[in-house]
Amino acid sequence: MKLRFAVLGLAAILAACDEPTVISHVDRRPNVAITDLWTAQGPDGVRTEIHGLPFKGVAPKRLAEVLRPPASASNVTFNAVPVGSHGTGHAWRLVLHFNPAGAPNSTVDCKRTVIAETAPQPTEGYSVNATFCKGTEWQAHGFMKVLKAEPGDLQSYSQHMQALLNVIFREEPDR
Repeated sequence: MKLRFAVLGLAAILAACDEPTVISHVDRRPNVAITDLWTAQGPDGVRTEIHGLPFKGVAPKRLAEVLRPPASASNVTFNAVPVGSHGTGHAWRLVLHFNPAGAPNSTVDCKRTVIAETAPQPTEGYSVNATFCKGTEWQAHGFMKVLKAEPGDLQSYSQHMQALLNVIFREEPDR
């Protein structure tokens, strides 16, 4: 019964996005909840490391600025920081690895000190592994493949990323 509601909820979230989207590899540590987004937030927002790009012509800073959290954490903002920032101060951060060259790997993404290897940008759409890290340990993660996306469409990007964050922080993650 719970699985049925989870599938229906996911379908409703994805219906809000115009383009076909697949979300997988979702999990979070048992003690992690949506309220941890406030803990993760520093004075400039949630520190966000960006590896690769969903499409050409957009700066990592802008990608972080247009991220929207789940509605229940509406006052959370995001701020792009240099790769490997876990060694400097605030331990919580979000790592976005666009178009990873291999399988999604949140354990490795949390320990990166240099830009991650990415696959060539697809002609349509993009993929992203999103990992919330505390220091060098993953706390929550999910992988999303957007099958169609207009290059530079930040509104669609923002909606897709919010859908991914909603799934990561839903009440019952995949285990």
